[in-house]
Amino acid sequence: MTNRSNLVSALLDKVAHLASINGAGKNNSKKVQFAWDKKYPFDCIVYSLRQMMSVCTPVPMPRSGKGMIQLALNLHFLVFNVIICLSKALKNKQALLILVCLFHMFSLSAQTPRKDSGAEGSFSISGTVVSSVDGKPVQGVSIRAEGEKGRTSSNKDGSFILSVSNPKGIISFSHVGYKRLEISYTAGVSLNVKLIPLENQLEEVEVVSTGYQKIPKERAAGSFELINNSQLNKRIGATIMDRLENVSVSLRIDKDYLYQDRMQYAGIPQYNFDIRGRSAISGAATRTIILDNAVFDGDLRDINPNDIESVSILKDAVAASIWGTYGGGGVIVLTTKKGNYNAPFNLSFTTNQTISKRPNIYKLPYLNSNSFIDYEIDLFNKGYFDYGLSDTYSYSTLSPVVELLGQMRGGSITEQEVMTKINQYRQYDTRDDYYKYVYRPAFQQQYALSLAGGNRTTAYRLSLGLDDSKNSVITSSNNRMTVKSSVKVIPTKNMELNADVTFSKVHARDFSNNQVISYRGTNAVGYEWPYLKLVDDNGNPIAVDIVPIRSVYRDTAGNGKLLNWDFNPLAEVDQNYQITDPKDFMINLNLAYKIFPELKVNTSYIFQDNSGPITDWTGQNSFWARHLVNFYTKWDDNGIIQRPIPVGDMIQFVSKSTKSQTARVQFDYNTISKNGLHRIDAIIGGEIRQRQQSSNSSTLYGYNKDNLNYQQVDYTKEYPVLNLGFGGSLIPDGVYLEDLVNRYISYYGNLNYTYRDKYVFSGSFRQDASNLFGAGANNKWQPLWSLGGSWVASKESFIKNDLFSLLKLRASYGFVGRANPSFSGLPLLSYNGFDNITGLPYASITSPANPSLGWEKIETLNLALDFSLWKDRIAGSLDFYHKNSKELIAQIQIDPTTGFEGVRKNGGMLKAKGFELTLNSKNIIGSLFNWNSRFLLSRNRTMVSSYPYKMPYASSVASQSGAVNSYLLEGYDEGAVFVFPFAGLDPENGDPLGYLDGQVSKDYSKILYGPLDQLKYIGSGRPIYYSSLENEFSVGNLSVSFNLQARLKFFFMRQGFSDSMMAMYRLGYADYDDRWKNPGDELTTNVPSSVYPIDSFRDEFYNKSEARVVKGDNIRLQDISLSYRLGKMNKIKNISVHAFIKNMNVILWKANKLGIDPEYRDAVPLPLTVSFGAKMDL
Repeated sequence: MTNRSNLVSALLDKVAHLASINGAGKNNSKKVQFAWDKKYPFDCIVYSLRQMMSVCTPVPMPRSGKGMIQLALNLHFLVFNVIICLSKALKNKQALLILVCLFHMFSLSAQTPRKDSGAEGSFSISGTVVSSVDGKPVQGVSIRAEGEKGRTSSNKDGSFILSVSNPKGIISFSHVGYKRLEISYTAGVSLNVKLIPLENQLEEVEVVSTGYQKIPKERAAGSFELINNSQLNKRIGATIMDRLENVSVSLRIDKDYLYQDRMQYAGIPQYNFDIRGRSAISGAATRTIILDNAVFDGDLRDINPNDIESVSILKDAVAASIWGTYGGGGVIVLTTKKGNYNAPFNLSFTTNQTISKRPNIYKLPYLNSNSFIDYEIDLFNKGYFDYGLSDTYSYSTLSPVVELLGQMRGGSITEQEVMTKINQYRQYDTRDDYYKYVYRPAFQQQYALSLAGGNRTTAYRLSLGLDDSKNSVITSSNNRMTVKSSVKVIPTKNMELNADVTFSKVHARDFSNNQVISYRGTNAVGYEWPYLKLVDDNGNPIAVDIVPIRSVYRDTAGNGKLLNWDFNPLAEVDQNYQITDPKDFMINLNLAYKIFPELKVNTSYIFQDNSGPITDWTGQNSFWARHLVNFYTKWDDNGIIQRPIPVGDMIQFVSKSTKSQTARVQFDYNTISKNGLHRIDAIIGGEIRQRQQSSNSSTLYGYNKDNLNYQQVDYTKEYPVLNLGFGGSLIPDGVYLEDLVNRYISYYGNLNYTYRDKYVFSGSFRQDASNLFGAGANNKWQPLWSLGGSWVASKESFIKNDLFSLLKLRASYGFVGRANPSFSGLPLLSYNGFDNITGLPYASITSPANPSLGWEKIETLNLALDFSLWKDRIAGSLDFYHKNSKELIAQIQIDPTTGFEGVRKNGGMLKAKGFELTLNSKNIIGSLFNWNSRFLLSRNRTMVSSYPYKMPYASSVASQSGAVNSYLLEGYDEGAVFVFPFAGLDPENGDPLGYLDGQVSKDYSKILYGPLDQLKYIGSGRPIYYSSLENEFSVGNLSVSFNLQARLKFFFMRQGFSDSMMAMYRLGYADYDDRWKNPGDELTTNVPSSVYPIDSFRDEFYNKSEARVVKGDNIRLQDISLSYRLGKMNKIKNISVHAFIKNMNVILWKANKLGIDPEYRDAVPLPLTVSFGAKMDL
């Protein structure tokens, strides 16, 4: 390589030749060459990693100060080499953070002699072997060091001594009835080895985390769901929620697909998921994410899923009540990967490549061009467009067909010319151009590198993740970098220090807020018509007339002095963008000190800073910038008089930041009686937490991004628009300021008592206080508690047999809470700037004071059975639960003379009942072929028990297409589907028929605005039953699995024909062709006739009627996973390759016969996605 950095190379060469290590032998004096290259940075990285591995290989311990200096400098400058290469490759200023983490990690790594160091003589390993269950010595354990000829066995007291020739290596322990164990050794360091009995192996491995403590599942009385690393890695995805989909029996992830292709990275909402149903009525329906032991305030997309070891879902009160008011919406605990003590150095590399097909926009049920044009011609002949053609005030845009018909009526074009052009339009399908020029196959690359290891007193893990995504819309892409460093140190006998540093940075580029480029989204007013062309016959981008103002005005206004007012959608791609650069930085420090063997104190400090700067740039050549300048321009016959908005770029800056700090002190008490019959595990502690959220935004006009200059505009003055000389409008300033601080203080405790390893009693308490609520102490503080117990019946002598490997009964009852940060008991005042007439500042009260406002409370009863049959051939769990969400904050109507329509008060109640079944089976166990299955089935039905806000009329509650109904009625499902009863079509004219006071009626306004008893309850809008079945087949090292999912017992509303939507917004649906046209059609269709004049009440009634209901039940093949383990290859410890196919959308059965996919309804289905990847450990 060339282009060497002379200064750094000279320095490194100097360090490499500093001195040879005294007593290490001549072969250990080696010059390390450092290659630096800007052109080939990844080659540089690979070379440097090899050098790092060489340095990390054990070498003789230096015997002089000079040798010690050389060893340290060699190591750190090699790490520095990697950082320089990374910074060149990634062009990222955060390389300094990686450098700090690497220095931090490797500074704590100990070096010991290696076998080829020239050291002479043999070494010895000594220690004791005991059982992990009762701590008793294990005699006769076979002990052998890897690569050594000799072996030994443990004595009666569990002690052993083994002579070896290598000072460091791997030693194995094996004994009948115990799990074989391999650990690293260092000669001269005594080992205390704990072997796990085979009968307890499963339970010992399955450890759930609450965030405050880790509990073996065998001693857990609460309802936990553990998703291990193997289950997470079966699915490939950029986020942890991608990998949890269809894996959990209690977690339901609902996605809003409707606008997936027209949302910027910053605008995509957080994942909408529920744990055992909804538990809130209004405000932010928060579900708490715990990262190790801390509440995670950032974006879930910032977490690298390759850093997650396991996921624990806390489902009932015993499991979640320790989090108090954070646990009301459910708790998901993400446990990250850590380094282990006495573990050999391990380098792991994972890469995944994912490609998705272009979105199939042809699946949307929109009307074709031919029928749409016929509809426009019919409306034109009936006079619907007469006002628009003669309008000289607003000049609202008309379609090309209507413009041609108007010109023909005016005599400026012949009928033959018009029909020729219209016939050409009939052949166009705008989806063809969008599919070809706006959408593309999405492609994602994911890389994850981790280094881990440890010795007797130090354990470390460092990971680096890189993701690069090209999304399906050509204007959208994003990349993510994550860095995580975890170090554990035992500085003294009873003390452990733990430091975790996590950093993530995302760079996302999307379309500007001012201009969306996507199918059915590229609009300035209404929607584009179905025969819109984006390119000419030669494929060149062309201007189209879907802007707010007609071309007959734009082409003549200003006497040619205005800016070009045409809109060319494809040319807009390079003329505006939105850049989002969220960053998440988290420090988690923990100090644990063992006061005496049974008692330990933990102190923790957690700091998190999540920022999300957004830059929305609109270039001066973009349509929106030109439109705003022209819109406010004033002119006369002599030319331009005034331009309140200067010609130039527009830019909006948005800054969002969330900072939180948590300090915690906790005591852990764990003891086992001498006879082993009694065990106590308890924690007690307290914490304080502050969360500060701030945001601000501003807009600049006449911006020059080269010199960062801009021009001032007057935001306080109203300007006439379109040179009308009357009326006016303020120039948008885009200014917004917000600062919100929430403080919490908590005390908590948990006690688990175990008797004879069969009976477990659990209790917890927590008391939270917050500044959110009223002045009364009873409102500021919220006491919460839970009680639970379990009985391992399979350990009873009267049940022990070959049938049950495990039979465990669990029961729990208790309360968790919810603090809704959207509301406060104090009055909320919003400052609105300055009045444009008086010039004085003014403010408004957005929420009146309510000193009685308090915490929401969730009461949960859980009864469960854990079982394992025929030596774990069949295993699983069955949970039944009742969940009552009480004192929920809801809108209460009050006297309007107070100045407010309503106030937020505690008064709502939701009641949920359900069950969850998890069933794992080993269907075939063989030496070559294995077949395992995993079946999940859950039922959840959440009913509205109390809801104080009463809807005024039926139409406000009736369901319509789109999202699940958010209006609540007492006694019905949360998200229930309510519709107007449908009596068919009028055989005379095709009008939809309804019921009014029990009689068939067409008085649509009275039906719509009548009492609520006019509605018909259909059922739940959310699936009541969720289920999945995964089958995994293994042949040797090859494994194949496929996943079926079912969503049952729910309904939804489909979109359909509406005269109002077609005429006003150009939104036509294919069922228009199935409408009633002639008497007798009412026998074969329920789509009403098209009428003129348009009756909006008629359209609303029909689209909220029973005729639009669709049953959503379906079963589909969702994904397929393949993996192959290649095993050990040369110096690679393990290598495996895998493939994953998702969004297959192969519907095996669905209840509706209309061809509608219930998963997507009226949205574009997610395209088929194929992923390939590999993982290797060095």
